[in-house]
Amino acid sequence: MRYPRGYRVRRRGYPIQHLAGPDASRSEVWAAYERWQTGQKVKNSTVNDLIDLYFASPQYTKHLKPSTQRDYERYSKRIRKVFGEMDPDNITSPIIQMFLDARGAEHPTAANREKTFLGIIMTWGKSRGLVNISNPCDAVKPMPENPGGRYVEDWEYDAFWEFLGAKGHLMHQCAMEIAYLCAARQQDVLALSTEHIQEEGLLIVQAKTGKQQIKLWSPRLKDAVEMALSTNTQTKVQTSHILRGRTGRGYTRTGFNAVWQREQRAALESGAIKKRFRFHDLKIKAISDFEGDTQRFSGHKTRSMAERYNRTPDRVDTLTKTRIGTRDWHHKSKNEKTPH
Repeated sequence: MRYPRGYRVRRRGYPIQHLAGPDASRSEVWAAYERWQTGQKVKNSTVNDLIDLYFASPQYTKHLKPSTQRDYERYSKRIRKVFGEMDPDNITSPIIQMFLDARGAEHPTAANREKTFLGIIMTWGKSRGLVNISNPCDAVKPMPENPGGRYVEDWEYDAFWEFLGAKGHLMHQCAMEIAYLCAARQQDVLALSTEHIQEEGLLIVQAKTGKQQIKLWSPRLKDAVEMALSTNTQTKVQTSHILRGRTGRGYTRTGFNAVWQREQRAALESGAIKKRFRFHDLKIKAISDFEGDTQRFSGHKTRSMAERYNRTPDRVDTLTKTRIGTRDWHHKSKNEKTPH
């Protein structure tokens, strides 16, 4: 296309490129365009190039949450290592299946996430003319995954909660209570501020899905929030976070987890607990302990996802059909031996 400085090319997925000056002939413009097109074919011929273009696109930089971006960057490392030098058009479903079989033998969850990421960039490239084939990931079924995590028994929860209190980690105690009582993720608990304290309850905003829930007040939840607000009130810096570190600022996930992991190890060594558990396992415990609509309580989009967290065995009735026959176990002869 022509513009005041001459001729340039604009193509979706590519940066705008100046081709020739305003006085260039038609043949010179076409020659410049052909050189540009040849260069682009070479430049964008590998999966590595496709990933780079995707990471530079608004679909990634503007439309994805920072946590999702970090996940994609982590998944891309394995994809670059295995597929990075390949032409996207040469990737087939059998090749992806071989990757999934090899990677998934030890790390099925990671393999599934990495395959999903590869599918995302292939679809993104296809819609922009950078990939010519249909998405080969669509024909490959994900590996079976173990739910992960475990149910924390009441005595384990209480023992570690008391252990944290004895060590002076009141904020971590409050975080445990809020996470458990609200079935909330760690990042959502750490993000809580005084603005989330409502008259009816505590507003939980799920960073992962955008779902908002007001968790109605219970005496135990109110005690946890009030305890957190009354702690570390003398520090010079006072942020609006409900959970604050010794400096008065909100916790980073790294800083919070460093204390959690250290005290879990210490509690295990002291015999206070018999097995370590993750902070995220508190959500498993919450959903398992809840008596009611677990999907509504947890805020999951689907019931199947909520049930993945529910580790409580189903309680079902036994069969009560009357046995056909004249003999009954209660009327056995005293002399009749029980068969082995």
